[in-house]
Amino acid sequence: MSDRYPFSELQRGEDAATPEGRQLFSRLTKQARLRQLQLLVALQQCGSVVQAAAQLHMSQSAATQALAELERVLNMKLFERHARGMRPTIAGQALIDTAHGVLAGLQEVAESLASIRRGAAAALRLGAIPAAAMSVLSLLLPRFYEVHSQVHVDVHEDTSAHLLSQLVGSGLDAVFCRQPEALPATFVFEPLLLDAAVVIADAGHALVGRRDITLKALKGARWVLPSYGIAVRNILEAEVLPMLEDASWFPASTVSLPVLEGLLTQPGAVSLVPRSILPGLRTQGRVRVLDVHIEGSLPPLGAVYRRERAPALLLEMLRLWHRLQLPHAAPGPTA
Repeated sequence: MSDRYPFSELQRGEDAATPEGRQLFSRLTKQARLRQLQLLVALQQCGSVVQAAAQLHMSQSAATQALAELERVLNMKLFERHARGMRPTIAGQALIDTAHGVLAGLQEVAESLASIRRGAAAALRLGAIPAAAMSVLSLLLPRFYEVHSQVHVDVHEDTSAHLLSQLVGSGLDAVFCRQPEALPATFVFEPLLLDAAVVIADAGHALVGRRDITLKALKGARWVLPSYGIAVRNILEAEVLPMLEDASWFPASTVSLPVLEGLLTQPGAVSLVPRSILPGLRTQGRVRVLDVHIEGSLPPLGAVYRRERAPALLLEMLRLWHRLQLPHAAPGPTA
């Protein structure tokens, strides 16, 4: 999934809702209950009404009735019986996938509420893609807590697509991500960190320490490919691989840092990654940046938030970032 998520895609998806979809949504919001969503998840996990009911401290008859009521609301079968118990139908699995997200969101807000009850002065709900979590929030939050020790900050890490949809639905106060391709007028993107694509290798690679390495010097290297759709993968395919006719790569693509570090220990292995993820790769001291110039540019990392309803604490957090004056930091907003 792309790390430059266009808001226009989300808006097109909302506009494309069918009459039947709107009708089912209306039924769910008016008649479905959270307890029924919990039951769906428990039924999937346990495979039986008896065990699911026990897990939720319900009677078997109450669990059976709750499932039947939800199936009547939707006029769809959500579970089917088989020799070893029950399993979700296609419709049931679709609803269970969403139920997981709803329940996880409630757990997160419950933690925020608990912190407020214990004396937290306020709460901020932030989303972050991995690159932004490692290169921005890991530096920013310690400074923020030097000033605001009683603010509860809930950080949810995910893809841009999922996080921005939560922001649109008011489930988050801000998303730290790459600059989206398009923004509605009600949102603003504030750039915080300039980024670039860099070639990395294990500390034992033959090219470590050499200066002004050309792409052709990487002939024979074996590439660890980034996952499809992210910006750095597009640079690799457009600029790097066409220069290396004999290029080879591992039969895997990943954004997992432990997997990437492990593969880089293989003979001749290299990878193209955003400079912003390097703090997460240097914990073992094995990863090195090769002095290779890459033309393709990456969008900056920054924060997306509502233009008119941004929390004052979020804006103060962003001002703190600009006062850090870090290398590669984007210029602060002009007064």
